[in-house]
Formats: sequence, structure tokens, C-alpha cells
Amino acid sequence: MNLLDILSITLVILLIIITYRILIKRLSRNRVRTEEYCTLYNTESYEVNGEIEFYFQCPAPIEVQFCIWSNEEIIVQLASRKFEKGGHILRYDSTQLQNGGYTFGIVTEKQKTIKKFGVKN
Repeated sequence: MNLLDILSITLVILLIIITYRILIKRLSRNRVRTEEYCTLYNTESYEVNGEIEFYFQCPAPIEVQFCIWSNEEIIVQLASRKFEKGGHILRYDSTQLQNGGYTFGIVTEKQKTIKKFGVKN
């Protein structure tokens, strides 16, 4: 192998690397930026009885609707307001619900995040 062959192979490898980096950069432009979304945590146990503490964190001041659903129908709206940056706890008395499975979650302009829990009174 002569010097010209080695230089040609090196040039092709460099072009492949540059093309790959440009492609990755272009594809990541509209990616989901998780740092812009609230984080919703599970309840301490799946089956609850009595007061439940729902915990979530906001990355910045944001308008949040916090609900409990049964079969995709809102049955309780715990909050619908602007929350400041940081962690928040919402409390709810589960004895107001019938036994069974439910979902809870947050809805913002950019996201809808839900988790499951069960009530056993």
C-alpha cells in the first residue's frame, strides 16, 4: 500500500465521520427535551387506603392540571393552576373513591403523564 492509498482511505473515513455527526445533529434538533417536562412519581404503594400523597416536580413555573381518572374519564381534579419550580405534594382522601383501579397524572401544555394506583378501603 502506498501513501496515496492510505491518504484516500483516511479521507473516506473522515468524510464518513463528518457525515455521521451532521446527521446526528440534524436528527436531534426536534428531539424531546425532558428537562422541560414535569416529573411525576408513583404513590408509595400501589394499593392505597386513606390519604394519598401525590408528588411531582416542575422544572420551571408551569400551568399544571392534576387529575384522577377512571376509564379515561376525569373523576377528580385536584389542581388546575400555575406551580412554581420545584417539588409539590397534593393530598387526597381516597375513601371518597370506590375500590378499584385508577390513574392519576399531570397535564401541561406539552405533556400528559399518568400513573396507576388502586383503592382498597
